[in-house]
Amino acid sequence: MIAKLDSPRGRKIYKKRAPSIEPVVAQIKHNRRIRTISRRGLTAAEGEWKLICATHNLLKIYRLA
Repeated sequence: MIAKLDSPRGRKIYKKRAPSIEPVVAQIKHNRRIRTISRRGLTAAEGEWKLICATHNLLKIYRLA
């Protein structure tokens, strides 16, 4: 991974990551204090994450309205 990130192409790709997904995950982890997934198993964990994201989006809509 270090070798990939040290290349010019790797730095360019990694640079695009910050503005796309990182802020949403950081807001969920920091502002809503959701640090771990409680459910066990891939399907259950995916369902919990989708619920967390849905409530995150609903809160954004509520605050704007």
